[in-house]
Amino acid sequence: MKQINSMTEIDALKKGNDMLLVYFGSNTCSVCYDLLPKIDQMLGNYPGISAVKVDIQKSPALSASFSVFTAPAVILFIQEKETLREAGIMSLSRLEEQISRYVELFLKGNWFKGGKNMVKDCYQES
Repeated sequence: MKQINSMTEIDALKKGNDMLLVYFGSNTCSVCYDLLPKIDQMLGNYPGISAVKVDIQKSPALSASFSVFTAPAVILFIQEKETLREAGIMSLSRLEEQISRYVELFLKGNWFKGGKNMVKDCYQES
């Protein structure tokens, strides 16, 4: 997962991706350290979701701008809107269940109202 350090980067990624997951964590947080590779692996099942991480110690103002005051935290944006937020001790299976539900809604067209559905294209079979 690529690390980002500015709101400009997040805004550009939100505009350029139908689905963006932002992971807030720290290298000194043992839960964050353990959870990050598991989330990375889980996202392998969802090629339409782009993901980035924010180090809350290196970018405290960026974390605060999203009202993230505890780690780890995960925010899923769909078409630039915050759709899902989990923070602190979280269940990975519950997180995946929620993400899966949003992806399914998005793919069925119940979410998207116009233009090109880039996420849907990632999941269509050739």
